[in-house]
Amino acid sequence: MAKKAPVQATLSFDESESGSAFSFISPVKDPNPLPKKEPDVLTVAELGERIRDVLDCERLTNITVTGEVTGYRPNASGHLYFSLTEKGDTDAAVSCVMWKYAAKNLAFPIKDGLAVNITGHVDFYPPSGRMQFIVKKIEPAAGGKTGLYLQKEQWRKQLEAEGTIPRPESEKRSPPLFPKCIGVVTSRTGSVLQDIRNVLSRRYPLPVLLAPAQVQGAGAEVSIISAIESLQGKVDVIIVARGGGSFEDLFVFNHPDVVRAVRNSAVPVISAVGHETDVTLVDFASDRRVPTPSAAAETVVPDRTVLLNNLEDYRRRIHDRTRGILSTNRQTVAELKLRVDPSRLSRRLDMMQQQTADLAERIGSAFVRRIEGQRDLLSQMQERIFKGASAKIRTASLELAGEKEKILAADPKKPLERGYALVQMGGAVVRSKNQLKKDDRLTLCLADGEVTATVEKIV
Repeated sequence: MAKKAPVQATLSFDESESGSAFSFISPVKDPNPLPKKEPDVLTVAELGERIRDVLDCERLTNITVTGEVTGYRPNASGHLYFSLTEKGDTDAAVSCVMWKYAAKNLAFPIKDGLAVNITGHVDFYPPSGRMQFIVKKIEPAAGGKTGLYLQKEQWRKQLEAEGTIPRPESEKRSPPLFPKCIGVVTSRTGSVLQDIRNVLSRRYPLPVLLAPAQVQGAGAEVSIISAIESLQGKVDVIIVARGGGSFEDLFVFNHPDVVRAVRNSAVPVISAVGHETDVTLVDFASDRRVPTPSAAAETVVPDRTVLLNNLEDYRRRIHDRTRGILSTNRQTVAELKLRVDPSRLSRRLDMMQQQTADLAERIGSAFVRRIEGQRDLLSQMQERIFKGASAKIRTASLELAGEKEKILAADPKKPLERGYALVQMGGAVVRSKNQLKKDDRLTLCLADGEVTATVEKIV
C-alpha cells in the first residue's frame, strides 16, 4: 500500500474565561506531500500513557488550587480521598487523593466544607480511566472564617510543641497586692481604657501607663508586641485588653509572636480579650485570664471600700484588746501595791530573817554531823587498810621462807655437808662408771674443798 503524506498542524492551549481547552489550527500544507497514511490504531493502555504524557507538563505540576472540600472519604490504609469544588456561575469539581506519606504531615483535620489550598499535580489513572489531582500539601485558604480557624489550630499545635503554651500553674505569677503602677496595652480610642480607669478610680486610684496598640487588622501583632515590650520594667502588672468582637476581630491575639511576647514578659500579664466566651491563644500564655477588661481592673487592685472596712475592724479589735490588757494590768498593779505595803514588807522581812537564821543553823548542824561521820568512816577505813596490809606482809613472809627452803634444798653442795662427794672429770659431772676407764684423773668435790684421784679399778 502506498504511503500517505503526513499532515502538519499546530496544537495550541487556549486560556479563555470559559476555561482551558486544547484547539487545532488549520493544517499547514507540505510542499512535498507524501502519499496518505492510514491512521494508527491505539490500545486503551497506549491512549492512557499518551494522556499521562500530555498531563506531565510544567503547567500542571506543582500547582496550587483553592476550593471547598466535599465528599471526604478517609481510607483505612491512611490515604485520603475527596473532591475540591467551587460553587458559582460555573460549578466545577476535581477528584483529589492524598497518599498516606503526605497525609501524616497534616496539621489539622480535614472535613467537608473546609476552604483549603491544595498543592500537587494532575495525574491520569488508566485502570479506572479517571483524572485526579495528587495532593502533596493542604493549607487553610487565605480568606474566610474557616481558614482562620484552621490557622489558629496550626498555631496552637506549633506553640504547644515548643512549650510556649499552656503556661504551667507553677509558673503563673500573681499581681502585687498593692501595685504602684499598672500598664495597659489596648487601643487609644476604644472604650476599654476608660472602663479600666473607671474601675480603678472607684476601687483603688493609682497611675495607669497606656501603651497604645493596634488591636486588629494587618500589622496589629507588631504593634501589640512593641507595646508589651515598652512596658517592661516600668509597671507592676500589664493588662492586655480588647473589647468584644467577631472571631476575625480578635484573631491577632492568636498570632504566635504575640503569644510569645506575653509568655516571655518579665512582668505579670492579665489577658482580658473579648468577652467570657471568647478564647484566644494569648489566654493560655498569660498569668491570668479574665472575661472582660473591667474584670481585669478588679483583679489587679484591691477594693478601697473593703480595705477601709477591714482597717476599721482591725482598729476596733486593737482597741478592745488594749482595753482588756489595761484592765488586767491595772488589777495586777493593785495587787503588787498591796504586797509592797511598808507594814507587810517589814513583817515579811522579819520572817525571812528568822527563816535565814534557822536555815543557817540547820546547815551548820548538818555540816558538823557530816564531818563527824566522815571522820569515823575514815578511821574505819584506816583500820581495815592496816589489818589488810599486815596480813599481806605475813603471808608474803611465809611464802618467802618456803621459797628459800626450796632454793636451799636444790643447792647441789648441800649434800656434801652430809659426807657425799661430787665427782667430776674434765669439768663435767660423772654420773656413771661407764664414763670411766682405768687411770682417768678425777676431781672429788667435798664440802670443804677438792681432792684429785686416779682410777685404778672399775668394779
